[in-house]
Amino acid sequence: MSARRTLLAIGAAVVAALALLGFGFTWPFVIGWSLLICAVGLLGQLVMPLEPGFDAPRIDTERHRRPTEISRMAWALNTHTGIAGQQITRRVSAILRHRLLRQGIDPDNPEDRARLTAVIEPGLWEQLTGPAPTIVDIERALDAVDRLNPSSPGEPSLASHAPATGQARPSLFRRSRR
Repeated sequence: MSARRTLLAIGAAVVAALALLGFGFTWPFVIGWSLLICAVGLLGQLVMPLEPGFDAPRIDTERHRRPTEISRMAWALNTHTGIAGQQITRRVSAILRHRLLRQGIDPDNPEDRARLTAVIEPGLWEQLTGPAPTIVDIERALDAVDRLNPSSPGEPSLASHAPATGQARPSLFRRSRR
C-alpha cells in the first residue's frame, strides 16, 4: 500500500460523509457508509496473485508418500457402484492373458474357447474385456490367475486342485449398497 492511495481512500470517505450529511442523513448512517467506503478503498489496493499458490513454499514429496501403482489401482475400484476402473481392469486382464498364454490358450482365438471356459469361468473373459467390468469380475479373474500357476505348458496346472469358485478368497468389499 502506498501513502498516496491510502490518503485517496480516506479522502473518498470524507467526501462521501460530507455528501451524505448534505443530504440530511443521520450521523450513524454517515459514519457507517464512510467507514465502508474507506475499507473498500484500502482493500482495493491489495495486490492479489493470479494463482493463489504461486508463493507457497515448494515441499518435496517424500519417496514413500508418492502414489504407487497399487494405490492408483485401488482408487480405480468404485465401491459405491461396484464398477472397476480401466487401470485395474487392464492390469488384471493382462496378467490373466499372460497366464493363459503360458498354458497354451489364446483368449482371443475362437478355437480355444472351449479350453478357455474349462480353465476359467464361462463368460469371465468377455465380462472382463467388456464395457463395464465389476469388482466381482476382477475378484473372479484374480481367482483364475491364482488357479493358473506360472508353470510351463507341459506341467500340470493348479486349476484342478483349486477350490470351487467363490470359495477361493473372501470378497474385499461389501456386496450391499447403502
